[in-house]
Amino acid sequence: MSRAAINLGTICSEWQIAGLQMQGRAILAPMSGVTDLGMRRLAERFGASFTFSEMVASDRFALGDAATQIKAEGRGLRVHVVQIAGRDPQLMAEAARLAQDLGAALIDINMGCPAKKVTGGHAGSHLMRDLGLAVALIGATVAAVQIPVTLKMRLAGMSIR
Repeated sequence: MSRAAINLGTICSEWQIAGLQMQGRAILAPMSGVTDLGMRRLAERFGASFTFSEMVASDRFALGDAATQIKAEGRGLRVHVVQIAGRDPQLMAEAARLAQDLGAALIDINMGCPAKKVTGGHAGSHLMRDLGLAVALIGATVAAVQIPVTLKMRLAGMSIR
């Protein structure tokens, strides 16, 4: 190993998103059916800087659907992150406000899900084909909250086979 080698134990051990301080080198990505509250607590216990909720459908969340509210729960997490998805700017804004009210420190917009169930509803990676709507969703979400907003995206043409 050369003297110029990087100590991987120190890379990204401290970082931030819009002033939100993070500790650690691992993140638990949002995964439907996987990143429920128990999984997020476990990942955090084993060192994850932060963990994403399962994808939360903004329309169901804004309308008070109990099962969707459970997906957005973050009680007991150091950094509570809620990922929202949808196609209506007003409902995305309302979902973001609700997540913030539940203690979310960060909102993540899903513009990457390639599942036909999601893209067929003009959400997820479909939004990369409708940039006007994507910009409107981002603008409404950012304007609705005082916490940082990120977004997950991928090429619109990608699909799961």
